[in-house]
Amino acid sequence: MNRFAGYLVSALACVVLFGCAHPITMNPDLAAVTVPAGAKPIAKKVGYHIPDALRAVEVTTPGGGGDKVRYFPYRDIEPGFYKALSEAFTGVSKVQNPKDSAALQAGGISLLITPEVTTNSSSDGAFTWPPTQFSVKLVCTIVDAGGKPVETIRVSGEGGATFSEFKSNFSLAAVRASNDALAKLVKALVESPELRK
Repeated sequence: MNRFAGYLVSALACVVLFGCAHPITMNPDLAAVTVPAGAKPIAKKVGYHIPDALRAVEVTTPGGGGDKVRYFPYRDIEPGFYKALSEAFTGVSKVQNPKDSAALQAGGISLLITPEVTTNSSSDGAFTWPPTQFSVKLVCTIVDAGGKPVETIRVSGEGGATFSEFKSNFSLAAVRASNDALAKLVKALVESPELRK
């Protein structure tokens, strides 16, 4: 009992003094990332570049009850980002060196896409830590194989989850925000006249 009391005091001290950062994930539901009905993919092969250093970045944002949540935005969203590009274009390839224009051209890549991911979260719950609101902003800088600017696409996704929903999935608000952002990204890409030139 004394040992349990000690653990309880330590846990309460963590919450009161520092708050706790709980791990969640932004991994999207790939089935939710699809091209809009009636839209045709752009007949181009594109490459995308996410530096390994960004994949390793862990972000901490507010949760509920004074706690925080932590996750890896670039690593988590990458499978959905790849799916979004696959829906919008006829070919997609992961690019290791975005400055090697000769390799890009040799690989048939006509456009290079570099994403920037910004996130935030919040909760209206005083006694539960999972976020009830989550936001994802994507800014995609698009250049041709020679490095010439072509287009910049900006989209924002929002996701919400109530206690009755997230009690079985603490990441639900984040997942919904990722789904929303990626669905909007596909739509913005296929509707861009600049990308079809």
